[in-house]
Amino acid sequence: MKKRLLLFTFFIFVVFATLFLSQKYFSKQESDERLVEATSILKLSATPVMQASLASSEASAPTLTPTPLVLKKTSYTIAIFGDSMVDTMGEKLEILQKILDSKYPKNRFNLYNYGIGGQNVEQGLGRFESSFVNRERQYPPLPALAPDVLIVGSFAYNPFSTHDRNKHYALLKDLFAKAKNVSSNVYLLAEIAPLKTGFGKGKNGINMEENVALEHASRIIEQLDDAINLSKEANIPLINAYYKSRIDGSFGDPYLVNKDDGIHPSVAGHYFTAELIVKSIKFD
Repeated sequence: MKKRLLLFTFFIFVVFATLFLSQKYFSKQESDERLVEATSILKLSATPVMQASLASSEASAPTLTPTPLVLKKTSYTIAIFGDSMVDTMGEKLEILQKILDSKYPKNRFNLYNYGIGGQNVEQGLGRFESSFVNRERQYPPLPALAPDVLIVGSFAYNPFSTHDRNKHYALLKDLFAKAKNVSSNVYLLAEIAPLKTGFGKGKNGINMEENVALEHASRIIEQLDDAINLSKEANIPLINAYYKSRIDGSFGDPYLVNKDDGIHPSVAGHYFTAELIVKSIKFD
């Protein structure tokens, strides 16, 4: 009788123990499932919340306005001397003026275009110290103007009728010797590279035979290379539009060249050159 009672008691214990453990197991499993579910919901909801928070932070962040560059002097005088590559920059160097005003809004710039089309370096040297008259422009001699910045073109686009790169180099060197007596801040402008195909072609171009045009463009390249060598020899700061405009060996990018004459800079070419000038020159 006692054995039966003990067996029955043991059986009841086993049943209750099994029920207890099962309930605890399933409760834990349900709890875990709920925890996983809650975690998933949190993950899903976290992204938009974070995005909203980030958007709110960005919206509330103060807008930083760049401090305008201010130079030491109130106003500066800049003169550019050269051939038609300078002459076509505009009567008042309007594109250069626009870029300078944008970069230095607190300063004033007086710009002078001393460019005359069709002149070689010998002709440029001959008029360097003379009064200047070209269309609407009437300026005093450069020594009288005494510009804060003087930029002198290479005159590479006008080779001598009998090509002589050594003569061009020697006279360009003489020109810069004079320029350094006019301003303490002198730069050499190596203009954009000439076209390989279509040089001089267009409704306003000189329209040479293709082989003659290529030969002329090659002479310009020789003289541009010589001008760059002079800048190194004579320690003249260089504004190198030539190197930066090349896409076909030593030849130029049609996008930067006026399609009406195949020689001078297009509007894009003038912006390209003006931006390079502003980036290169130092005032103080």
